[in-house]
Amino acid sequence: MKKRYAAGLALALVGILSVCGQPAADNTISLTPVEETTADQSGRLIEYNFSGHRSEAEGVLFGCYIWDGSTWQKDEDATFGLRCSATLGSGKGTIKFERDGDAANANYKIGMDSPQLGGYAQVMDSPERNSLPMEGLTATVAAWEEPVNDLAVDTEIPLLVRVFRTDGTIIPVSIDAFLEPENSKAVQESVYAEAYTVIFCYEM
Repeated sequence: MKKRYAAGLALALVGILSVCGQPAADNTISLTPVEETTADQSGRLIEYNFSGHRSEAEGVLFGCYIWDGSTWQKDEDATFGLRCSATLGSGKGTIKFERDGDAANANYKIGMDSPQLGGYAQVMDSPERNSLPMEGLTATVAAWEEPVNDLAVDTEIPLLVRVFRTDGTIIPVSIDAFLEPENSKAVQESVYAEAYTVIFCYEM
């Protein structure tokens, strides 16, 4: 991901977060982390509730990014989208990341459930992640801890960041590591890092 794109996204999110606590504007989305799951630092289960505010979104697109040592690179093979049966409107739903197993590098299964989008799940596999040596392997996970209100349609936002080390140590990571990786020691010193994003789209 180019730095100017990251900077633009950061500015967009500043605008989003500045209105938290105020009534949601029309044609926006709210994302609310489920407290008991996002507080699980192991990242075994990360869950968000979402709701539309007269949203004109017609679908949702999930993206996966891999840190290449200098930038986030999009993994096109791991990108997938879902089309609404109608515009999202004031519809609600749930997005869930569930780790498949106890291993630090276990795959995530992304699940979504919504009356407008139906139910869907996809396993996010990565041969590179799967090949990490297990001895000394640690993983740190970050997700949103506070609600995100007034998320504009067609705005990409990270939902989960996961970083790995192989020396048995752990460096805390925050969700901001997707927007500002140059300021994240966890990303900069990782042997492997990945991020998962979502866009509520006008068109699919």
